[in-house]
Amino acid sequence: MDNNFDIKRLKEYLNFDYGHIQRSRERQCRAWRGEKLDVPLLFIGDKLSPEQERITEYDLQQIFTDKTKMLCREARGACATGNGRSDSVPSIRANLGTGIMLACLGLEQETFPDKMPWLHERLTKAQISKLTPDDIKQRGSFARGMEMMRYFKETIGDSLPIFAMDTQGPFDLAHLMMGDDIFLELYDDPPFIHHLMGICLEIGIRTHRWMKDAIGEPMTAHHHSNSIYSDSFGIRICEDTTALLGNEQIREFAIPYSKRLAREFGNAWVHYCGYNEFLTDAILEQPEFKALNFGHIPGHEHEIDFFANMEKFAKAQKINFNGWPKFPDESAENYIMRMHKYAAQGVLVPWMGISDDLSKAGFKTAADVMAYWKVLSAKSQAA
Repeated sequence: MDNNFDIKRLKEYLNFDYGHIQRSRERQCRAWRGEKLDVPLLFIGDKLSPEQERITEYDLQQIFTDKTKMLCREARGACATGNGRSDSVPSIRANLGTGIMLACLGLEQETFPDKMPWLHERLTKAQISKLTPDDIKQRGSFARGMEMMRYFKETIGDSLPIFAMDTQGPFDLAHLMMGDDIFLELYDDPPFIHHLMGICLEIGIRTHRWMKDAIGEPMTAHHHSNSIYSDSFGIRICEDTTALLGNEQIREFAIPYSKRLAREFGNAWVHYCGYNEFLTDAILEQPEFKALNFGHIPGHEHEIDFFANMEKFAKAQKINFNGWPKFPDESAENYIMRMHKYAAQGVLVPWMGISDDLSKAGFKTAADVMAYWKVLSAKSQAA
């Protein structure tokens, strides 16, 4: 890491195979549309080169207000993705935390050097009741994030795609805006919650449009998460707080607004942390949601039934975009074979890292895993 790194030379350090990346985009587009590939998608990164290690890695507090430091930190992650030479497409963003969209209402997050920003400011019920779409403006840290995105575009051109800031879904925004009082209001004052959800939907629509305009991205296509590219859906929607709700609340207060947001951008893929069976089912039922990623809670990784999920996604004809853990007694080869089996069926787009178990079994680099992945694909085609 070089504290005197010259940002003007950043493009020299990327060392990307742009022909490979373009083929990855094309393969991803086919897979997200439901086409079967001879070699199914696999996302895997690799370590940085010694030259790339010279790109300064600033902490999370330093990057919040400095566009150059933000670009350096994001570029390091993109380099790791590009070095994997998998189907993952490198991309970067102004990584400003889950509350960034609410800066458009004047709410600002607290920052920390060792963890992501967090929103502590809240609006009262009385304040929210008076909100109109005219109150949503580019201001504060959101406006600074827009400046960062434009700076990225000016500095590196088309060398690295840029994706949206951390865009939470309407119900996540509502929870961030109001705090835990929202859970009581779901029962005490449903009309108020629908007003709040309408405001949050409008925040989602406006901020996505502003960001896409800033980077010149089509409304119905996008890069995301330093991995994804699609031309059949234009945004990601997060449902982290929605995962805390019951079935009736999910279907009344969250899903209808997320569907409307998705339709504005030619469909969406969805992420939420943890696991909620009701939420998974509700998402898979919606034609506007094309893929789903959910989280594995550390220490509870094997509590989500992999095989039941694969069956569920296959029945719904949807794609699970996930990093699944290796079973405790599963060999590295069998683990990769399990991922490949369902990826080949078009049900799973897996991502993985080089764990100690994989490394001990001889899969020390992304190239080792990709080579075995292609062997499995050849055997599958010959069978």
